[in-house]
Amino acid sequence: MKKDWIPTEQAAVELGITPRQLRKLRLQGVFKAGKHYRKKNPIAARPTYVWHCDRCAKVLE
Repeated sequence: MKKDWIPTEQAAVELGITPRQLRKLRLQGVFKAGKHYRKKNPIAARPTYVWHCDRCAKVLE
């Protein structure tokens, strides 16, 4: 069974792009918070993100 929310590095591999490109697309507003990505720990000073690869892949098609 595939896990729905995965870390940035693993998501980038699944999507066939680099982690840097994935972050850049998030900052450009291509991906929406809560739908395509979310913070792993919402109260962290420096958040890390987890991604929903199926939803992200649909946007990139």
